[in-house]
Amino acid sequence: MKKLIWIFSMLVCVGLFGQKQDYIWHLGTDQGVEPGLQTMEVNFGRGAFDVKMQDSPVGFAHNNMAICDEGGQLLFYTNGCAIVNRNHEIMPNGHRMNWDSFFTEITGWNEDCDTGYPGTQNMLILEDPAYSEGHYLIHKSIYFGNDGLTHTELRSSYVDLALENGLGNVLYVDSLVAENYVPLPAYLSAIRHENQIDWWILQVIEESNQISTFLIDETGIHRQEDQNAYEFFQLHFSGGGGTARFSPDGTKYSIFHRVNDLHIYDFDRGTGLLTNHQKIELFDSPQDSFDHKFGSVEWSPNGRFIYTCVDDTLLQVDSWETDIQNEGIRFIDEYNGTLDPFPTTFRLMALAPDCKIYMCSGNGSNSYHVIHNPNELGTSCDFVQNGIKLPQHSGSANIPLHPRWRVDEEEVCDSTITSIFGQDVYYRKELRLFPNPTDGPFTINLPDKLSIGTIVIYNINGEIVIQQELSTSLNRHQLNISDLPEGNYRLEVYPKSNKDRIFYGAQIIKL
Repeated sequence: MKKLIWIFSMLVCVGLFGQKQDYIWHLGTDQGVEPGLQTMEVNFGRGAFDVKMQDSPVGFAHNNMAICDEGGQLLFYTNGCAIVNRNHEIMPNGHRMNWDSFFTEITGWNEDCDTGYPGTQNMLILEDPAYSEGHYLIHKSIYFGNDGLTHTELRSSYVDLALENGLGNVLYVDSLVAENYVPLPAYLSAIRHENQIDWWILQVIEESNQISTFLIDETGIHRQEDQNAYEFFQLHFSGGGGTARFSPDGTKYSIFHRVNDLHIYDFDRGTGLLTNHQKIELFDSPQDSFDHKFGSVEWSPNGRFIYTCVDDTLLQVDSWETDIQNEGIRFIDEYNGTLDPFPTTFRLMALAPDCKIYMCSGNGSNSYHVIHNPNELGTSCDFVQNGIKLPQHSGSANIPLHPRWRVDEEEVCDSTITSIFGQDVYYRKELRLFPNPTDGPFTINLPDKLSIGTIVIYNINGEIVIQQELSTSLNRHQLNISDLPEGNYRLEVYPKSNKDRIFYGAQIIKL
């Protein structure tokens, strides 16, 4: 009876609001010298990729995950070592998650947990099927093995939001999920069971050709029989260097790493079984261990296109093609060399609630890349490098990779969320410069109707080296940077009348 009441309440919430548990993202580490810590809170519930600067007890340089209620209101969040309530206070018992010798002694992380636990796709927050106020945190902790290498353990922690007047309390942390089990770093993914209550968790196993499967139901976490991955995943090459994602409709599962290439499986949400394996070869294998590039995989909202990226290349794979290997792979773009202030190479991708795919760099920067129309074929997907200018440093490779919350809904994302960003965010369009590289003088091709604005040139450290007002009736504007040292610079043009929060940007090389 209890379970039937819970199911009914969930269906009512879905009907009223849709599933909005992933509507808030937390990004960034405070780069200022002032006391305190300010991070960025992205809230898609405000009708845009809207960023608000938020005082927080923790920063987000690595792992991070937040969960909202069905209406998109924040419940709590974590950076991998602290669990923080909706009032931005660390919960009781929530300050020592993933706490062990690697964290405290080897890495030198401090007890303030102001950057977060290292790693990518090692964190999930999942609603307890048996208790509407309960939430499992499934996460991986790093330890040093007897072989001198780092390995990971799969652990669980648990939050009860009924406690502390609805702000939540951490009932336990770091409970080992399975004995004699070593998951590969990254690749931790989950999706609802077809009953819309329980959860499937899939995870690649270290130094094996196996994928472990876990079921969370009303009685707890249960390991199922391991499944054949049809690929051997080595710790040295594969660990932490790729991601795994379910398709938005839950019928497919994909794994991508540059060394192991792209693997696509059919997935049964009733049984948790993987079938119909396909391996798609996208990149040449590295020649040695130093030729190591990180990357990730993500699906388009309609479940047709799979996007894969490595350090300098973005590809689109058409999963609806009969012969994917020979007919379904399309080149989208390569890294353009932008420094902001570090190389903004390609790293993690995530399909957001607004139907766009956002991509961050592995180096940390002040901007994100964007695929604006991921359902479109080829370059019509409209990939824009450094397409969002953020108000501060975003942190390194820390886009949250949520489970597919809207897997049973007709629309897996909301395209009515506007493309005009919040007041602290700017949308970038490409600007053409020539000659580039230059020994000094160069010309800017200005967009139509851009006659009044401001030109700003930044050096590699993000410092303004040139700023001047733009006032011209021409479509071209000349500049001379012969007085500047050799190197890479970033040029940005901001229109004076700018209600759509647009700026134009380009990278320029001074010889």
